[in-house]
Amino acid sequence: MDDFLAGRSAYLDADTTMPMYRRVRAMIEDLLARGVFDGGRPMPSTRYLSQELGVSRNTVAAAYDELIALGVIESRPRSGLYAATPLTRAAAESVSSAEPVDWSTLLRPRESVEFTRTLGHPDAFDYPYPFISSQPELRSFPVRGWLRAASEAMTGPHLRYSVRDAVDQDDPLLVEALRKEILPSRGIEASSDEILVTSGTQQGLSLIADVLLGSGKIMGFENPGYLDAMHIFKRSGVELSPVPVDGRGAVFDRSTVFDAMYLTPSHHHPTNVTLSLPRRKLLLELLEERNGFVIEDDYDSEFRFRGRPTPSLKSIGDNRRVIYLGSFSKFLSAGLRIGYIVADAPVIAALRAERHHRTKHLPGHIQRSLALFITSGDYHKVLRSHRRRLKQNWEIITESINMYMPRVEASSFPPGGVSVWYTGPEDLDAAELTERAAKQGILVADGSRYFFPGTGSHNCLRLGFGSIAQQSIEPGIALLGGIAHRMLDETRRISG
Repeated sequence: MDDFLAGRSAYLDADTTMPMYRRVRAMIEDLLARGVFDGGRPMPSTRYLSQELGVSRNTVAAAYDELIALGVIESRPRSGLYAATPLTRAAAESVSSAEPVDWSTLLRPRESVEFTRTLGHPDAFDYPYPFISSQPELRSFPVRGWLRAASEAMTGPHLRYSVRDAVDQDDPLLVEALRKEILPSRGIEASSDEILVTSGTQQGLSLIADVLLGSGKIMGFENPGYLDAMHIFKRSGVELSPVPVDGRGAVFDRSTVFDAMYLTPSHHHPTNVTLSLPRRKLLLELLEERNGFVIEDDYDSEFRFRGRPTPSLKSIGDNRRVIYLGSFSKFLSAGLRIGYIVADAPVIAALRAERHHRTKHLPGHIQRSLALFITSGDYHKVLRSHRRRLKQNWEIITESINMYMPRVEASSFPPGGVSVWYTGPEDLDAAELTERAAKQGILVADGSRYFFPGTGSHNCLRLGFGSIAQQSIEPGIALLGGIAHRMLDETRRISG
């Protein structure tokens, strides 16, 4: 056997589960990588290799055929087989030793964003006390109903809509379900050309920012507010103007300067208060006077536990200047990433064109599954069940906060949403409390994160009650309260 084959036969015994021709191919690839066939040296013939390795010529030929198909070796007429390109380790090492790419010179500059990032807890359910609001409790997901809808979406006339390339169109059954089953409960009437399906609220905000905003525009933005929206709008180049929030929602008047406004009027993110009806009417007047528009993020509107829901902005009077965003993330599943925008037809057409060059459309199977889930009646059945569970959770967490958490006086909390906003004594450091709590298996959000830099309070917490098991709420708040009381004792002992 030639020197270049010395020791190569070990490949043939390396993995007895691998077909013999694949083991021969691995041996040849190793020889190529070592540079044995650089410099125009021809590959050994199938006859030669079969004799030296003790395998059939067909085996060697199969190995060569795969390497030719991959472009690793090439056949030259009346000459034989040769390495197509040098695959030596020396060549690979010379490439890997090159200077690293300075991507900072190639990446597109973005507007500097000084806001903190949204808290992400992909491992939230590994914690015993996940007081977060980013996703529903796992056990509440309607597995059977969803599986039925997903299975039906792959049969009969539905299959076409599940697997087709719809270019930039949305599933017509889902659009109809939104028109007839979802939007009427918010007092909204819309035609099919006034609806766009999105990959959650964030994609909707990003599309709106690119189509309607940019440098030179001033956007009124709730302070505290929704962090992801802050980042999306700021990165578009728009100037964000903080709008304070009190017990009746965003605070603005005729002296407030803005070209557009972003609001979460149903349940303010993150304090959960509802924008009052007089302020809603004033806003619509100001938009008309200024030729502006408002983005209504109808956050958690499905979950109100006392009284009747406040009507959406989009349902009041002349609502042409209201761009409405809804989502199934908090109710059904954040992982499904389905939301929608309702706006005048020219706006939807522009947003659809922008979406086309990003994602074309959402996966057809997900859209059709959701449409069938809604029209089957399972959606409303599960929604009622969610409301009952969340109302109980809200009652338990608010009672527990007043019982165990340090406070100036008993607090009242808006009856809705999937979180509560807790304000503690002035000397409570919520950031440190959040860190200490996490070490005890308690996930909470430091409220200062939601304010514009240099504004806001340091003694607030956002406590979600949608993701946590009901039986864990009171013991979790009791444990959190114990940590908070010990922190205050330490602080007051040092300062006093």
